Amino acid sequence: MIHKKQIEGIFGERAVFNASARKFTTFKTGGSVAVIVFPSTEKEIDFLFDLNKDGVCVKFIGCGSNILISDDGFDGIIAITRNFSSIEYSDNFLRIFSGVELKKVLGFCVKNTLQNLEFLAGIPGTVGGSIIGNAGANNKSISDVIHSIRFLDKNGFWCEKRKDDIIWGYRYSDLRRYAFFVEWARISVEKGDRKIIKENIKDIMKKRIQNQPLGYPSAGCIFKNPPGNFAGMLIENSGLKGFRIGDAEVSNKHANFIINLGNATSLDIWKIMVHIQSTIKKKYNIDLEPEIELIGRFP
Repeated sequence: MIHKKQIEGIFGERAVFNASARKFTTFKTGGSVAVIVFPSTEKEIDFLFDLNKDGVCVKFIGCGSNILISDDGFDGIIAITRNFSSIEYSDNFLRIFSGVELKKVLGFCVKNTLQNLEFLAGIPGTVGGSIIGNAGANNKSISDVIHSIRFLDKNGFWCEKRKDDIIWGYRYSDLRRYAFFVEWARISVEKGDRKIIKENIKDIMKKRIQNQPLGYPSAGCIFKNPPGNFAGMLIENSGLKGFRIGDAEVSNKHANFIINLGNATSLDIWKIMVHIQSTIKKKYNIDLEPEIELIGRFP
């Protein structure tokens, strides 16, 4: 049970009750969320851990990408990590806190002539979510550059683990299994040439603009690539580009994107996901696994 006065006592104006998911998700869909909080200290994370332990469901998000919240809403707590926003540079390592957007990481790298992270250009979201999901592009993943991570585990202990002590996979880390909250990551960088770094980022962004529907609300790629294949190609070859339910549509630009044309509901998007999975299963006998997280109740 959520105790409003207790939450207000901890977070004050950094707690919002009965907020629309449309306002903080990149899909711009979803119902009412019981509580949204903006934690900024480890003590506040400990408080959320205690609530979660007592049966209140707590979900951490960054920019609201890579998630789909039910039209029925969510009766737990959404904790938005934007106040964990520091970047520190020392001895060829960045210590980046979980709420920092990836585009701001790249801005810091350009300003300080640091290379190795250009492959993150155009990936939506924050450092915390990208670590949990081992985000990446162009055959590189964030796990390739991680040195160590600090997190609160699901037993309530603050821990620091080196990269090699974490199990990584394609769009996967086992932190999802035992980490309650990722606080920061130490990431390897190298001094480089600012002009070359900017050109690399520009080239990657140019390709994304050409190939992805960045002008519409979406959550990024919907499905993980199955082994030895590409989800977008399978969807496109199944004739599903442009498939539409309500105001949700499979993008004609990139078939692994579902876009909101204006007034889509989460249910519209979910129905398209189910239709895609069913079609690909029948045509190729492949089970497409969602890359996005569903929050709340779906049919």
